[in-house]
Amino acid sequence: MKITFVISLLLISISTLLAQPLTSQCGRLESTFDPDFAPFYHGVASGDALSDRVIIWTRVTPVNYTESIDVEWFMAEDSLFENIVTQGTFTTVEDIDWTVKVDVTGLEPDTWYFYYFRALDLNSIIGRTKTTPVGDTDSLRIATISGSNYNNGYYNVCHQIAVRNDVDYILHTGDYIYEYGTDEYGNHSERSLQPGHEVTTLSDYRMRYSHYRLDPDLRYSHQQFGWYIIYDDHETANNSWKDGAENHDSGSEGDWQTRKENALQAYFEWIPMREINDPEHPENKIHHTVTFGDLAASIMLDTRLEARDEQGGLANDNNQKRLLGDAQFDWLKMELYNYEYTTPIKWKLITQQVMMAPLKVAGIVVNNDQWDGYQFERQRVLDWIYGMSIKNTVVLTGDIHTSWANDVPNPTIGEYGSNGQGSGTVEFVTPSVTSPSTNSFFGGIGSGAIQLANPHMKWVNLDARGYYILDVNKTRCQADWYFINNINDRNYVESWAASWYVNDQESFLRQASIPSIRMTPNPGLAPEYPNQLVEVNQLYSDITNELVIIGAYPNPVEDKVFIQFFIKDSQEIKLNFTNNLGQIMFSKTFVSKCSDLNYYELDLSNYSSGNYFVTITTESGLSKTKQIIKK
Repeated sequence: MKITFVISLLLISISTLLAQPLTSQCGRLESTFDPDFAPFYHGVASGDALSDRVIIWTRVTPVNYTESIDVEWFMAEDSLFENIVTQGTFTTVEDIDWTVKVDVTGLEPDTWYFYYFRALDLNSIIGRTKTTPVGDTDSLRIATISGSNYNNGYYNVCHQIAVRNDVDYILHTGDYIYEYGTDEYGNHSERSLQPGHEVTTLSDYRMRYSHYRLDPDLRYSHQQFGWYIIYDDHETANNSWKDGAENHDSGSEGDWQTRKENALQAYFEWIPMREINDPEHPENKIHHTVTFGDLAASIMLDTRLEARDEQGGLANDNNQKRLLGDAQFDWLKMELYNYEYTTPIKWKLITQQVMMAPLKVAGIVVNNDQWDGYQFERQRVLDWIYGMSIKNTVVLTGDIHTSWANDVPNPTIGEYGSNGQGSGTVEFVTPSVTSPSTNSFFGGIGSGAIQLANPHMKWVNLDARGYYILDVNKTRCQADWYFINNINDRNYVESWAASWYVNDQESFLRQASIPSIRMTPNPGLAPEYPNQLVEVNQLYSDITNELVIIGAYPNPVEDKVFIQFFIKDSQEIKLNFTNNLGQIMFSKTFVSKCSDLNYYELDLSNYSSGNYFVTITTESGLSKTKQIIKK
């Protein structure tokens, strides 16, 4: 049963017959909004780096109503920006939720860069990113994470990866956000969600991303490293497939395709990822390959939305349900073949969402949402790898919130043996950042019993949150698991848990006695706070102090619009709702129920179409206005 989290209800006194009620939510919201980042409160991010280009991202929050904002961007080889290599201007508008996403080209390979944005006479924080190498490459280090559930704890993992500063990139294998309402899947006492209900509409998904991206640890890790990100199910809804989801009820939540399109639009607005344009299949896709010189190719799959058949039994399916679909499977085959023979690359990293290794308890498949539910598809991938003698494949996986080092048996080769005989490839599964442990999913039988029933699973941990560092060189590919001490408060204590590796030309795992180390240092971390080149003048001083309207969702609106805003202290607020002629349609003075982030709902269903304005004024005299377009 879904629970709607509502903190308080305020009824506005009405000055006309058209005035509507206003609902407010604050409550268990930690202080994440930092006015010093104005107007780039969500920080900066970069991603999808190639050898000559990288996506850089930010989001601008307008001071007051405006139709567009011109945002300058700068990229340099040094953090002081004495050697700016390229720059430009991007115009953002409300139709893309005031986000800024630039594909910066003409860069040098294997190079660290620094970047920042400028708008409204103010600078963003400085971001740091790196292009990929070309040619002869000796090493690669990627921090791998998954399952970042805001409602279930703090992002200590993200902070720790940033401050250790010994990787090249961060890889997120899915479940970047969760669609549930507050306390439906997680119940941290200070980590409630905005909006508080389950997200289904474009405005819902946008606000959920906005809320997540204000988190200081997530913001800091995006600032310091370029990310590679693929979605899993919760970016849409739990256990989704191409035509539906376990957590989607078309009767109460509308058409699935519409919800999926809403989720993907918000995803590509808020995630620093290059959109893939396929003229034959114009819908958004995420399967693509990134190469790291001649050392590694990350072949990123979509095992979730592109072609997945529904989980569970299907009539007369003969166990031939598709997870990749024929088009993506054919693409994967060619990528593996090309990087083995045409343009050889040492390691083929099959980067995807759900666990590939078979998992049974008492002879029964535990989870048909992973490759176990699509055994025909798994077998044809393994048989292509074996039949074409594709060497050095490694599967990188998320989804299951726990840690696994697996051999992946291929029955075509022969019976699996204790020394790795019959293993077709290997798999590293990353634990979650915060998402609930799945230990209870296995009935509490423990990792030892799972390994006894599944001897190809070399190491399993079902409880801890953390990440692994994938360390790749020309002789082996190794995963080092690190577990964070806890997620209940901001506590950055971690410990090394285990390391497993696969040797060049082998297809089974060995245990390492020590974790890998970075041999060459990274450049220093970018400064945490913005560096304003000139003192902020009085014109903009208010946006760094007490009141900011972060967004209005949706806008244009048919009936209800949600106003997300920051207020420094709980204080008296006056809200005016006016029409395009400046006439006050209704007005209310009340005391804000919470400081920091606020979330209000206005019901405009009885208003005629046109332009309206919401103005919020504090008792200290600050005032902000947001235009609302009523359909």
